[in-house]
Amino acid sequence: MNNQLDDLIAATKGKFFSITFTKKDGTSRTINGKNRYNRLVKGVGSPATVALKEGGYTSFVNRNRDGWVSAHKENVLTFKCGKIQETFVMI
Repeated sequence: MNNQLDDLIAATKGKFFSITFTKKDGTSRTINGKNRYNRLVKGVGSPATVALKEGGYTSFVNRNRDGWVSAHKENVLTFKCGKIQETFVMI
């Protein structure tokens, strides 16, 4: 699952995508994001971003707010981008 989500995000080639995941408090959240939208974001490429990836998180830019969002890869429920639609099962 870890590499599969990274591959799906890379396959978007900079296009916007929708990702639904379960937050720490148990509620679900859907975000429209982009992985290559660095124009309005400060701290791109910071050591914190690298630490998130090593901890099993994926980070992307929230389309509706200026800033990064991170989600644990094991908590991702759905991923959509154009014809790419993937549903994940939580164990």
